[in-house]
Amino acid sequence: MSIRRVVIIGFGGFAREVAWLIREINQASNSPQFQLVGHVISKLEPETRLEGGLLGDLSWLEKNRNQWDALILGTGTPESRARLPRDLEKSLGPLDWPTLIHPNVLFDRKSSSIERGVLICANVVGTVNLKIREFALINLSCTLGHESDIGAACVLNPSVNVSGGVEIGRETLIGTGAQILQVLKVGEGVSIGAGAVVTKDVASGQTVVGIPAKPLNIR
Repeated sequence: MSIRRVVIIGFGGFAREVAWLIREINQASNSPQFQLVGHVISKLEPETRLEGGLLGDLSWLEKNRNQWDALILGTGTPESRARLPRDLEKSLGPLDWPTLIHPNVLFDRKSSSIERGVLICANVVGTVNLKIREFALINLSCTLGHESDIGAACVLNPSVNVSGGVEIGRETLIGTGAQILQVLKVGEGVSIGAGAVVTKDVASGQTVVGIPAKPLNIR
C-alpha cells in the first residue's frame, strides 16, 4: 500500500489532535499509511507566520496540487465539515478524503458502514450495524449503540452516549457528555447542549438543553 500524502484543513487545537490521530494510526500499522505534509487554513491574516507546519491558505492546495494526495478536515463544527468539502470539490474536482479511525476504537466493522472523511477518535466504543455518514466526527470516548445512524457532518463531542436505534440528522452538534435514549430521531441542524439527556425526538433546527432536554427559547 502506497503512503498517502495528506494535508489537514485547520490549524487549531482539534487540527493538532487530528495530526496525533494520524501518528497513532501510522504507529499501529505494519507500514505507515499517511505522510502529513502540513496544514492549511481558510484565510491568512497579514501577521500570520508560516511556521509549525502551516503551509498557507486554501489557495496553496491548487498551487501545489502535485505535493499532496488527500485532505483531512481538522475542523470541529458541523457547518465547516459540510461546507469545506463541497467548496473545495467545486474548485478542485473530486478529492480523496480518508476515513481515520483510532486503533483502539471498537465496533463491528463487518456489519457497519463508515463513509468517506469520517473521523473516529480514541476510546470510542460502538457495537453492530452502525451507519456513520460522510465527514461525521465522533470525538473521544463516545459510545454508539446498535443500529445508530449518524448523519453527514455531525459532530459528537467527547463522552457522548448514543443508545441503540437512534437516528441523527446531518449537521447536528452534540455537546460533551450528552446522552440520547434509545430509538429516538434527532433532526437536521440540531444543537444538543453539553450534559443534556434527550428523552424525546428532536425536530430539525432545534436547540435543546437540560435533563430532560427541552427546547431553548431564545428571545
